[in-house]
Amino acid sequence: MVTKDVIKEIYKKYSTPPKDIESLQLPHYIGLLKAHHNLEINGEEIVNHNLDDFNPFRRFLMRRLTAVLNFDKVVAFAFSRHIIFFDKESENIHVHFKPEKRNFFSRLFRH
Repeated sequence: MVTKDVIKEIYKKYSTPPKDIESLQLPHYIGLLKAHHNLEINGEEIVNHNLDDFNPFRRFLMRRLTAVLNFDKVVAFAFSRHIIFFDKESENIHVHFKPEKRNFFSRLFRH
């Protein structure tokens, strides 16, 4: 199960892309998800053909990925500022955005 603590740990542990993109095993995970997600490696990006052309999560650069993690019900494609969770049992995807760090003054003078 992917809890808030797990998400926090993903951002902490996988903050930068790996030195070798091959270590992410992208073909393996795309194959794992192909029953419900029409993902394709196209040059230096991954395209999700299930989403509309105007959707900002339709395509993303592989070099921006920090990790690909397999959980019970989802596969997480982690980036430094967000995580895309692909459901293994349906076409659903969920996106989690990393909360902005707020400094002392922004907390003091918040709107």
